[in-house]
Order: sequence, then structure tokens, then C-alpha cells
Amino acid sequence: MKSQVIESVTIAQARKAIAQAVRVYFRKDRLGRYCMDRRRARPLCLMGPAGIGKTEIVRQAAEEAGLAFLSYSITHHTRQSIIGLPRLVQGEVNGKPCSMTEYTMSEIIAQVHRVMAETGKTEGILFLDEFNCASESLRPIMLQLLQDKSFGPHPIPDGWMLVLAGNPTEYNRAASDLDAVTADRMRVLHIQPDYAAWRAYMVSRAVHPVVLSYLDNHRDHFYVYRRDESGTALTTARGWEDLSIMLTELELAHETPDLALVAQYIQAGDVARSFFSYYTQYAAIISSGLVEKTLERDPAAVAAIRDMSFERAWGMVSALLHHVQTGAEDALALDATTAIVHQTLSAVKRELAEDPGMELDQRLLKTAEAMEDRPARQFLLDCVSIVAKGGGMDALKTQFDQVLKEPRMKAYDTLAQQLSNLISVCRKALADQPHLEFLFNGLCTSRAMTDVLACSPDPQFRKLFQDISFDPTASARELDAQLAQASGNPDTYM
Repeated sequence: MKSQVIESVTIAQARKAIAQAVRVYFRKDRLGRYCMDRRRARPLCLMGPAGIGKTEIVRQAAEEAGLAFLSYSITHHTRQSIIGLPRLVQGEVNGKPCSMTEYTMSEIIAQVHRVMAETGKTEGILFLDEFNCASESLRPIMLQLLQDKSFGPHPIPDGWMLVLAGNPTEYNRAASDLDAVTADRMRVLHIQPDYAAWRAYMVSRAVHPVVLSYLDNHRDHFYVYRRDESGTALTTARGWEDLSIMLTELELAHETPDLALVAQYIQAGDVARSFFSYYTQYAAIISSGLVEKTLERDPAAVAAIRDMSFERAWGMVSALLHHVQTGAEDALALDATTAIVHQTLSAVKRELAEDPGMELDQRLLKTAEAMEDRPARQFLLDCVSIVAKGGGMDALKTQFDQVLKEPRMKAYDTLAQQLSNLISVCRKALADQPHLEFLFNGLCTSRAMTDVLACSPDPQFRKLFQDISFDPTASARELDAQLAQASGNPDTYM
């Protein structure tokens, strides 16, 4: 008998429910004991379509709470791997020796203990995926797990919370409906695809603007699942995220995607063809040189953008956003390298003042070998060569200025000018169009762009902020606070 779905939740609501459970289940009294009995700490079960993000939100909840995280798929396990293998041991009954059956350690429980040993964390979340795909032979074991928090004779360690996930039967033929008895031992959250929640999450992960603008205008393509005579059509949140990452990497490698590649991520023919057509227009805009003209504030760019079709204009703002966001990320990467090298050279300079006989080249070489930032390591290795040729700290400072400090300043200045030009052109060409708000939101939600804007607040950006905002005064205060929190100070190095 299938349990009822009383109320569905979004992935964002599910994430809040997990975080709340973590706070409650891990709460301790004044003696350091868990306030809730482990038998009453019902496992959460996330029921929802494949690729919606169930695993990721559980992982995030664990990370945010400072907990360990271990994920397993039930479908990969047999009765023996879950409860352990039987073996004979010697025992005693009524004073007489006899052989008894004992089970070896459960693979899952053993892995929990390994994770605790490796991370040094005694508290964590055990995530069991595809819970309702377990074989019939595992059903009694699963019920015991839900009730007693143990696999056979092996309990989940105290301090570990159990979260399950499964797919509804309409999405997975191997899945079974949750019966009432099983559901009564869990907190079941029925998750529905929610584009708005996914969008807010993906913005923080620098989703490719062309994917974002496409889905903003084709929301019915965000999650698709249907079966017909031609097969099963499927597009998922996971597919769009992975496609976004692949498109970014292809562009960095100067490679071009084709329909076959898109279809490897978007497994619904009509959606894959629609997106590929959309991306083709985006790629044509990039190759046309119009992006460069816009960033140079060429007057011809205003007319060209204004004359674009509604859909082509989406490709244009996506291309512009992607260009400046990539530039901002590059500038911040250079900024990080500059900061690391500046800190290293400052420390070396102090040590040299205290010990004039210090072998400068060996000190730099040792530091370079331990450096994780590859550009910083290469810079220090180049400094070793300069010192070997007789150069001292003055020569290293000159090298620092020419190779890092001045290019860093130039990167910030160039990007600030491009941003000013971009906004000026688009405010004229796209006035009263939704594309302008998309551009604005893309700039405001990009941490890299915010950091750049904090270094050189641009009047064009503030005008755009006022154009889009319903309450210019309140929004201006919000903007000031946002920029004040951002990092970046171009005049701090040497």
C-alpha cells in the first residue's frame, strides 16, 4: 500500500529541513549527552526525481554543520555486505562449549569508523541513496535500520545521523513504493523540481550565463521526464549543471560543442535541439566581434544590439556576462598570487635584515617547493635565478612590480572600464527590456564581479542599479553594504 503525499517541498525547503534536523538531533544537555534518544531521531527520507540535487544538499548540510559525510547506494549491496559475513566462534551455553554464529563487521559501519578516523570527527551524516531500490532480501534489514539505527548486530555509532533518498516508482522501474509501515519509521520529504531554488544555488557556483538565460526563458525545459514509443526523455538539474561546467571548459580550451555533446547531458531530443540552437546563436555573437565592440563602447554596438531579435539579445547579454565574469575571476586569481608572493617576499626581507648571511636563493627555493599556488611558485623560482645572477631584494621588488603588481592593477583597471562601457551600451540598447535585469542580476550575484566593483565603484553600475530597483534609496544602501563587504584593495602591495 502506497503512502500518501500530503505536501511536496522544494529542494530549498528540504535543505532547511535537514539543517533543522541536524540542529535538533545533535543538541546536547549540560552533561554532553544527546537530548534526543537515537531511536526517536527519525531518519529523513528524500523522495524525488533523479538528478534533482538530493545528495548535494545533504553533503552541504554536513559541511555547514562541520560534520563528516559518507554516502552509499543501497543497490550496490547484498545482505552479506550490509550485515557482515557469518563465521563460527566458540562459546558456552549452560556451561557446555559450543559453536556459535557471529557476523563480521558490516561494510557500511566499518566505513563509518574509517571516516571518523580519517577526519577526526565523531559526528556525521550517513547518506543511503536509492533506499527504495533495495532487494526483497534486504527489506527486513532496512526496517531494523530505521527502527534501531543498526545493520544487524552492528549499530551506527552515536553521533551519526541517518538520511535516506529514493526515486518515485514512475522514475525508476527498480524502485518500490514506500509502504505505510516503512514510511512510519521515517520523515518523508517528497521533493518536486524547483527552478527558482536551483537558480539561486547555481548562481553561487558560477553557472554559465547561456544556460541560465536559456532556462529563464524555457522553464518547462528545466526538468523533463516522459516516456513514449521513441524512449525515455530526461533532463535534470544535474544535467544542466554538468553541461554548464563542460561548456565553460570547452570555451577555455577553444573547443566547440555540437548537438551530440549537448545530448549527452540533456537526454530529451526536443530540449537538446532547442538549447543547441540557442547556444549556436550565442557562439555566433561571440565570433562576430560585437562583444569586443560593446566593451569598447563603440557607438555601432548600441544600434546592433537594439536591432537584435528578442531571443538573440539573450545570447548577447549571456556572452557579455560570461566575458566580464571570466575577466573578474582571472583578476582575482592574479590578485591572490600577488598577495601570496608579497607576503612571502616581505617575510624573506625581514629575515634577511635579521640575518644578512642568509642564503637567499635557498630560502626562496625551499618556499617555492612548498607553494601550492602554481604562478606564485613559478615566480619564486624565477627569483631564485635572479639571485643566482647577483640580484638582491631590490631586484626582486622590481621583478614583483613588473610581473605581478602592475599587471594586477592593469587587470582591475581594464575590467572596470569594460564594465562601465558594457553597462552604458546596454542601458541604451536594452532599456525597458528583461535582458537588462538579467545582466544586472548577473553582475550583482557574481562574487568575482562584486570584488572588482568594490575596488573601483562605477557610476554606470549605480545608474543601472537605480534603473532596475523599485526603491532606489533603499537599494543604494544595500549596494553600499554589499560593496563594503567585498574584498580587494589595489594599493596594498609593496
